[in-house]
Amino acid sequence: MPDTPAPDDLMAAIAHQRGGLSPKLRAIAGFALDEPERFIRNTSREICGVLGTSEPTLIRFCQIFGYSGLSDFRIDLALALARSARPGGFVEPLAGDRRRVNHAAKAAIARAAVPLIAGDRSLLIDNGSTAELFAMRLDEAPPLTVMTSGLMVAQHLLGHGRHSVMLTGGRIRPESLALTGRAAEQLLATMRFDTLVMGADSIDPAQGLSTFLEDEAHQTRAMVEAANRVIVLADRTKFLKSSLHWICALEKVAILVTDLAPGDPLIPRMEEKGVQVVLVDPAATKEPA
Repeated sequence: MPDTPAPDDLMAAIAHQRGGLSPKLRAIAGFALDEPERFIRNTSREICGVLGTSEPTLIRFCQIFGYSGLSDFRIDLALALARSARPGGFVEPLAGDRRRVNHAAKAAIARAAVPLIAGDRSLLIDNGSTAELFAMRLDEAPPLTVMTSGLMVAQHLLGHGRHSVMLTGGRIRPESLALTGRAAEQLLATMRFDTLVMGADSIDPAQGLSTFLEDEAHQTRAMVEAANRVIVLADRTKFLKSSLHWICALEKVAILVTDLAPGDPLIPRMEEKGVQVVLVDPAATKEPA
């Protein structure tokens, strides 16, 4: 289990604690700080092979900084790196890492979102791990016309054999299997959809929604403007992260589906912005033992 809450700036926290770690843990810290792209991109086995350490030691290192494992650690490392002043400082988190983090909570959020689109005929769906789970749940939905920026989202929808599926177009980002580019923005400006179902890398009641990539922020903003309403799917790890590239204010969001605990002080702050907050059953968000 994590030893402490996750820090606001992971790279700063690693640098601060590095000197007090054991030699094996100090070597992992050095690799994360000095070669963050390799740390984010390589498999755990590859990292351990480079450092001559074990996977349990690598997981123990992540837990010291407040993370349950390597996947959530690397997502926050990528976020901290993007905020740093280092040249070429952005490394997009791997799709596999995103899918592994809080999978049970994301699945519960996706299930809870399906009834919210009853009566809709056309959807925009963002890319991302929760969006993919939502698309998987549309197997019994009435036939829909759907446009998405996510290749895996499109694949799941096509597998149902009942929906008309379009892609936004643009350049494929291989790390996330998502499409991005200004061509998609021009296309979206000519279209109108009932609902956009989207995620975000950061949600803040004051700052709104933001994401890792500037191009993705532009495209998602165009998706927001092309929809009559916006539904956001977000697990608890997405709240109050430091902002990167702004998408929109929270006032643009009609419904937020999340696994925040009842009574969380963030909920009334978001409701003050006019957002309907839908909470999933906490029992459904527990990861299998």
